[in-house]
Amino acid sequence: MAARRRGTPLHQRTAHAADRAGGDEVTREPDPEVNRAADGGRKRFFAEHARRLRREYRQNADPVTESTHRRGACTETHDGRGHVVHRFGDRDTLLSGRGRAVATQVADLALKAYDRPLFTPDEQVDKVLGEVARSGVDVTLGCFHQHVAVGTDSACTTDERLVCTVEVSAETEEGGVCSEVVPWPTALDAAEGGELVARAADTVLARRALPRATDLPEGRDLVLLAGRAGSFFHELVGHPMEADVVASATSYLTTRAGRHVAPEWLTVVDGAAGGAGHNYRAVVDDEGMPSRDTLLIEGGVVREPMTDAATAALLGVRATGNGRRLDYRHPAIPRMTHTRALVADGAVTRTPDGDWIAPLDLQLLTMNIATGEFVFRSYTPLHHREDGSVVRLPPVDLHGQGPRVLAGLEPYDAESKGYGRATKGCGKLGQFPLVVTFANAGVLLPAGLVDVREARDG
Repeated sequence: MAARRRGTPLHQRTAHAADRAGGDEVTREPDPEVNRAADGGRKRFFAEHARRLRREYRQNADPVTESTHRRGACTETHDGRGHVVHRFGDRDTLLSGRGRAVATQVADLALKAYDRPLFTPDEQVDKVLGEVARSGVDVTLGCFHQHVAVGTDSACTTDERLVCTVEVSAETEEGGVCSEVVPWPTALDAAEGGELVARAADTVLARRALPRATDLPEGRDLVLLAGRAGSFFHELVGHPMEADVVASATSYLTTRAGRHVAPEWLTVVDGAAGGAGHNYRAVVDDEGMPSRDTLLIEGGVVREPMTDAATAALLGVRATGNGRRLDYRHPAIPRMTHTRALVADGAVTRTPDGDWIAPLDLQLLTMNIATGEFVFRSYTPLHHREDGSVVRLPPVDLHGQGPRVLAGLEPYDAESKGYGRATKGCGKLGQFPLVVTFANAGVLLPAGLVDVREARDG
């Protein structure tokens, strides 16, 4: 039975089966035909060998590991009008025998991907992270590692995606949590990674030791520090600029296409190619489309939406390489990869008026994608006083309107920093958790731009 994507006219059908198909000689380069948006009748192929790993280190306790392993493949047939039929199979169901759905060369390439090794923490990693945990913090190593063969049923390319991070956290006396996240350098010696994590632990413990104020100050500027506001722009700009939402005409940014919604110094871009650190990186997306930077907001102006093959065909635009799937059992849909909010070079940054608040550990509570109305919670707001002292505040909720907030932002720090957790991710349409990462420069929300309230429910 066809299932309608939320708020869109697009349909997808899923079956645990395989079609037979022949093909031409395989190539390891992305297929030029993959760049075509109108793809009626063309079958796409995706195979993966992947692991999601979470390993927790606590004081005087052995590491506890959660791990999910995936080996499988799927095909998707597009009719060129936004309809997609999705079929999947475990291991080599679609790759061998009478049920083979792709050319022999493509199947061979996919089977080789199944044999490629995945990152596994060794004894040295356990040793250094265990030592950090004994300093009085909780340490969580997260890893998403994936080998894919992806393209059409006759030609595909291979790709490797690896995101590995370490979260360091410590509970406060009143039951809150202070946390920091750093990338785990899988290519380096574990001792070097341990130094990064140890510095994060020092930051967390120093933050927890700050005195705690009981009263929430009013009329203060808010500063979203560099590398600490990824989820803010992910929700406020990213989801409203995903093409299935745009096609439904329910995004508050849809009617503002080509218009200024933010100051000229602000650009928001999504793309998985290049970069380092926390970034999710991919040469091609989960449909074989080359990954490229997509300008969501450029110089304050609403630009192009992020598309998969189906929505690109439906909207008649060039695909952006944002077709992503939770795993081979799920259809590809338009989703973010690595979303960056940037302050233009030469922009005049502003210092807050008087003392100010830095709302750390932001998480979305609610958002109306049609109006842009939102509520974010900061679990660790810090009050920076004029005399240079810093105190922790109770958790706060930020209530605001997307159009008004985007228009009222001011630049605070032009340096951009990355952020992301391999243990968490985006849960669009129930596909959770898809790994996404962020980067942002520092931005300032002048006093009164959002309504700051103490979180009464914890």
